[in-house]
Amino acid sequence: MAEVTNDVPMEDGDAMLRPLAVIFDVNETLFDLRALASFFVDRGFPPYALDWWFAVLLRDGIAAGAAGRFAAFPELARDALDEVAGRLECHLDDEAAVAILQEFARIPAHPDVVPALRILQEQQTPYLALTNGSGQVATNLFAGAGLSVSQDQILSVEITQRWKPCHEPYDFAITRLGVPSNRVAMVASHPWDLAGASAAGLLTAWVNRSGRNFPRAFRSPDVMATTLDALMAQLVAAPAS
Repeated sequence: MAEVTNDVPMEDGDAMLRPLAVIFDVNETLFDLRALASFFVDRGFPPYALDWWFAVLLRDGIAAGAAGRFAAFPELARDALDEVAGRLECHLDDEAAVAILQEFARIPAHPDVVPALRILQEQQTPYLALTNGSGQVATNLFAGAGLSVSQDQILSVEITQRWKPCHEPYDFAITRLGVPSNRVAMVASHPWDLAGASAAGLLTAWVNRSGRNFPRAFRSPDVMATTLDALMAQLVAAPAS
């Protein structure tokens, strides 16, 4: 597959119709985890420890869902921190797990989030946020960033007791929106999230923040772009019927 770095729709099957509603992933898609880098560096971790920690956290949450179990985000965050610290032989005090969750609740929104949401608001397209994290943390993130998202628009997998990409969170969000799944777009920076959404019958929209190729193992996204506002512009420009 060719590199997917330009802001153009993906060619994969029938033409996409304009979504009647949009679901956003939260962590990394809307909010910038790079703000946590100083947490790790200040405690003697190498710069790449942030990505390692978050990958371990996601690995275990997704694995729990695949095994039919649920693990809460704070518990997984602590376990992931312990694993990374142990592998790197870095000292980790007892307050570190609490500290990283406090820092997590203050990470900033990406600069393209406000213009992206404005596009949907101007088109009167409803949207929700669907997070694998805590609903309260997500609510605090949106409030801290000054984003116009109500508490009713923020859904957490705590409700379904299954992490994305299990189908239950997507099914719940679709039910909340009251829109057919094939007219709802899932927006994420994580290909695995879009793989789950596609399997649940949703349209998929990839914000490629890393410049990577989309994994060949997954169905290609319906649209992609390197910024969130460009992605929303593509979605609302699609034909209505």
